[in-house]
Amino acid sequence: MEGWIARSDLIEPRALKELSRRSDILGALQLVSQYIALALGGFAIDALWGSWWCVPVFLFQGAILWGYGYAGQHELLHRTVFTARRANDWVGYLAGFVRFFPTDYSRAWHFVHHRNTKDPDKDSELIGTTPLTVGSYLLFLSGADYLWWRCLILLRCAAGRRTEPYFSDAEFRSLAVEARVHLALYALILAVSVWFGTWAALQYWIGPLLAATPFYRLYLVAEHYGRPQVPNDILRNTRTTRAGPILRWLMWNMPYHTEHHLFPGVPFHRLSALSRTLRASGHPAMAANEIGAGHLSIAWMMLRGLLRGDRAIAYR
Repeated sequence: MEGWIARSDLIEPRALKELSRRSDILGALQLVSQYIALALGGFAIDALWGSWWCVPVFLFQGAILWGYGYAGQHELLHRTVFTARRANDWVGYLAGFVRFFPTDYSRAWHFVHHRNTKDPDKDSELIGTTPLTVGSYLLFLSGADYLWWRCLILLRCAAGRRTEPYFSDAEFRSLAVEARVHLALYALILAVSVWFGTWAALQYWIGPLLAATPFYRLYLVAEHYGRPQVPNDILRNTRTTRAGPILRWLMWNMPYHTEHHLFPGVPFHRLSALSRTLRASGHPAMAANEIGAGHLSIAWMMLRGLLRGDRAIAYR
């Protein structure tokens, strides 16, 4: 989505061009810092395994896996981490593998979401969903359905069953091959684990990932949940959220979510500057997009609204 923008009237073209410059150095620093955090987390899990001190480290490892696997993959989908297209794609393939969400499939799926945000008939995140209830919301936050849901999609895709209306037959054929490669690699990891009698994949990767899934889901709620169901009106249907430096680092600055949806070609390391530029412009349209409270506050706001029976809050 390099040339796609949602509101060309909010910023001067020259300023947008400057903010859209990629940086291999900053992209590499972000990646390497998260890889180092993963390595340190792995060492700590190994050293503390069997004690209660391992629990927070286990969750920390999962949060880093989600930061790289979700937020990192998301940025790599947009090919804005590195200047070279192939570098974005190959690092993205690893990120997609980590969270059981193949990158080519994820890119096609995600771009449909960008072009049809909050349109219940066209947004890939909304097609087939129903309004939230207290039960379905709590299940979502728990993350208990994540691995089951992802594996079902992988198996269906690998079998060549196209149920997504937004994929063409030609496009889906390559996505089916991608899913088969993923399944073959997961099977290989399972076989090697059984052969050597090791639990390493569960201990350092799958276990922490699943344990920290509620963290990922809490973050997702802040992006669009509870915002007005107004298709493609980004300033009303998308939320920028207050976040500290650690969360912004972990999630690749994605708390600046309105800014990202308005100008998806701006790389993660320039989103804070883009936000300052847009909000200092005085453009009246920006007033409709207040900066949301913290992620926990938004999740609690959603739950309170559902408990009250507020149907407006049930929008995903």
